[in-house]
Amino acid sequence: MAVKIEKLIEIARNAGKIVLRFYRQVTEYGAKMSEADIVTEADMESQKYIVESLNRCFPEIPVLAEEGLTSRIGERYFVVDPLDGTLNFFHGLPFFSISIAYVDEKGPCMGVVHAPATGETFFAVRGEGSYDHIGKRLHVSTTTELRQCLAVTGWPYDELLQPWTQRTVNLFQKLVQEVRILGSAALEMAYLAAGHIDLYWEVGLYPWDLAAGYLLVEEAGGRVSDVNGENFSLSTGRVAASNGILHEELIGNLMKCGEFREEGRYEP
Repeated sequence: MAVKIEKLIEIARNAGKIVLRFYRQVTEYGAKMSEADIVTEADMESQKYIVESLNRCFPEIPVLAEEGLTSRIGERYFVVDPLDGTLNFFHGLPFFSISIAYVDEKGPCMGVVHAPATGETFFAVRGEGSYDHIGKRLHVSTTTELRQCLAVTGWPYDELLQPWTQRTVNLFQKLVQEVRILGSAALEMAYLAAGHIDLYWEVGLYPWDLAAGYLLVEEAGGRVSDVNGENFSLSTGRVAASNGILHEELIGNLMKCGEFREEGRYEP
């Protein structure tokens, strides 16, 4: 069975219904890397449904998922985040999402980000554009000046990466309208694709945080790279995304805060 974006959208929305059963009801969680990096029953139930659905519909395609159910992957595979923004979800905030991407030898070729609390769905197919839940084509913003930008980043769980992020916040707060942290990388990139956000950067991420969002931004006319300005890769966990117009300024200012020399390392 050929992979169809409609099926991925259906699976993401059904997973969203599962997650909403737990929304503002959850009182227990497990910590992973830190007290901010948590997992709930909603994460596990959502992932169970998504992985089982993908395996049933596309048994020949392996699945890389966040919560401990990884498969050996080849040139083609699915990447799943069953609940991106779990901390927001746990505290009853609506900024969380389900992310499903289909990756081939060239990178992400289909992607869905579904926000259950707001009812928003964003999806993209390589070469065919990005769209929202009502079928409207997405376009990044046309903002041309940093001082008019809404910029977004996120705090890495790795304490070694936090000083770099703090420096970026301190710098960009002086350059843009405001720096925000929404707490869901997939949703932040979807909002950038929709033109609600102008700039986004973050480090310490994983493929399931980025795969669908990367395609949404690219297909909406934006630009995605490494924080050093090099080609984007799912494996480094580093991303800088923009409306394209301001990308060189984004990278230039990020580089002032420290250049990453290799995976997980940077030079201040």
